[in-house]
Amino acid sequence: MKKNKTIAALLAFCIGITISFAQKNNCNCLNELNHVAELITNAKSYKIQIKKENRETEFQNWKNTVAQEIETDSLSPFLCTGYLQKYLSFIKDRHNELYTIPDDIASAVPDYQQPIDTLQLPSDGISGIYYAGSDKIAIIQVSANTWYGVTLFSKAEAWTPGKIRLVLNKTPNATFELFEYYQNGLLMYQPQVTITNGRISGTFWNQQNQYYFNKNHKQNFTYTAINSDVDYIGIKTLSRTTTLMKEAKTFYAENLEKLQHKILIIDLRNNGGGAEKQAEPLLKYLKKNKQIKKIYVLVNFKTASAAELTALALQQDSRTVIAGENTRGMLTYGYGNKAYSTITNCNQYKVILSTKISDADLLYYEGTGITPDILLDNKSDWIDQVLDISAE
Repeated sequence: MKKNKTIAALLAFCIGITISFAQKNNCNCLNELNHVAELITNAKSYKIQIKKENRETEFQNWKNTVAQEIETDSLSPFLCTGYLQKYLSFIKDRHNELYTIPDDIASAVPDYQQPIDTLQLPSDGISGIYYAGSDKIAIIQVSANTWYGVTLFSKAEAWTPGKIRLVLNKTPNATFELFEYYQNGLLMYQPQVTITNGRISGTFWNQQNQYYFNKNHKQNFTYTAINSDVDYIGIKTLSRTTTLMKEAKTFYAENLEKLQHKILIIDLRNNGGGAEKQAEPLLKYLKKNKQIKKIYVLVNFKTASAAELTALALQQDSRTVIAGENTRGMLTYGYGNKAYSTITNCNQYKVILSTKISDADLLYYEGTGITPDILLDNKSDWIDQVLDISAE
């Protein structure tokens, strides 16, 4: 009897291994797409934009389109997370996220096999040498509507020359869809980017190797009087932890009364959000401060979520001018008290989905971001540009 039980256990173990092995062999991108199509039904935005509006057939057709692209793209085994993100992008909700960070970048990222002559890159407004910090790539055209960004140099050991860092596909509306690997191997998809004055919008990649659009705040909150006419406040985060809420309260108590000059610059660049409540003392004080004649709010492609909502709240004041570039466009939905979080069956991609809606009227900005009143370029310091504008 004991022997029979042992044999049965071994058989069950072997069958389990066989099933597991078979599942792993079936872990292609199309299977993952099918699973993500099941998971997305849990998102608040799916229930509002697809289910409530009876767009299931339209969404299914979009899925078929993405599936066909996966089948025909030779790089799809490497770009699978990007294609799944593309599928999710049909729903206007950037709080719906899917990602993975590979353990081995070398095997997770494709190689470009052809030699590159950096002296012979065409002047097509797209091809050229681009930089992002210490990283350097050559963007080269590989077909009528596709360009690869191929690694030339990186301080990160995994990014050896020849590794494909990004893929640009021209779209019918003359913008580009972008599949971009970050330095840590994270792959992100953006449906509509532009290339203007040698910079890929919504990224750090630019031909001048300048980063005036970026802001690495040294402190969570910063106040300084730039000159006798201009005050500056920098807010790094709106995170609503107990510690940061106390820090914000102390900062405003110590500095709001100093805002006596006629111009105020509020810097929300790189502010990924948190909760509007953290900025309430500032918003309330500005309403009653009549000495300030003009408020400039600096935003960039990394200004997101509650930081975008704060920018819109500031824009309600007739003195406010938003300056910079389009924000991230991540402000209509949120996670409520808790996000819907899971992983995909095969490749264990992390999936995080929205569970609440902030304001349906904000859908206009979702995925596109807030377009500033004044666009700033990448030729000089943004604060200097604002100072020049304010002096006119």
